[in-house]
Amino acid sequence: MKNNASLYTWATKVSKVQSINPRVIYLLLIAAILIPLFLNKIQYTNIPSKQSTEFYDTVNAIRNDDRHIVLVDGSWSQSTRGENYWQLKAILTHLMSKHIRFALLSFDPQIDVPTMALVRELSRRYPYQYGVDYIDWGYRPDKSIKQVLKGLVINIPGTLKSDWKGRPLTAFPIMKKIHDVTNISAIIEVTNTDLIDKWLGLVQGINRTPLLYATTAIGAPNYYPYLDSRQLSGMLTGVKGAGDYEQLIGEQGFATRATGALSFVYALIIGLVIIGNIGQIAGRWQRLMDQNA
Repeated sequence: MKNNASLYTWATKVSKVQSINPRVIYLLLIAAILIPLFLNKIQYTNIPSKQSTEFYDTVNAIRNDDRHIVLVDGSWSQSTRGENYWQLKAILTHLMSKHIRFALLSFDPQIDVPTMALVRELSRRYPYQYGVDYIDWGYRPDKSIKQVLKGLVINIPGTLKSDWKGRPLTAFPIMKKIHDVTNISAIIEVTNTDLIDKWLGLVQGINRTPLLYATTAIGAPNYYPYLDSRQLSGMLTGVKGAGDYEQLIGEQGFATRATGALSFVYALIIGLVIIGNIGQIAGRWQRLMDQNA
């Protein structure tokens, strides 16, 4: 009887966790998000995913010479800035820290200006000169995607003709030995759309140029088969992918803190699910004992 009384008391107390005020849960959730974002001293272990590591290794293996450039296509929108912007920043930081020459391209009219602003910001850390170390091929209308991609395979200057300000591409030193897809050492696609499908079908298969994909967390699952087939050489998934990349290049930026916030939130959700299930089981015991009393 004494044991049953103790069990009943325990079950009664534990079952009350199911009636926690929702405002308490919301406060815990807010704390789990804000604390990692604003307290940089909090340390946690983040293991970069395999696809993020493959992305990094591919870029890290690129040789820097005047016959090749990396093509970075930033075709995302402001609606996914929280993921794609930090991916792009980490990628450009890696390229510029290794002094790898690159060209920018976009099929979204919103992104050309913030991308150039980002490059200028990073140029204060790394000695990059426009037209010599990097160039912006500018915005191209989305209706011209197929024509542009097909043209890149055979004649880059003849297809694009000018940079983002309308100046002839052939006037820039960086383009002196850049003629077609064989002069592109890697293609990096940062997008929240299915544009990667066109790169796969129209460009990557022609010369087996390494194709790297940075996308939103919701857009990534469909492309894991392309990693297995090696059509994609790596993939960054959402803000977690950006955080992985920051860690791999030795940076501690916003994406690193955001990844920490995600980890705290996931841990909180798992903890609440466990506590809720324990409370439900305890409530069942209490009702059974009430019926048998």
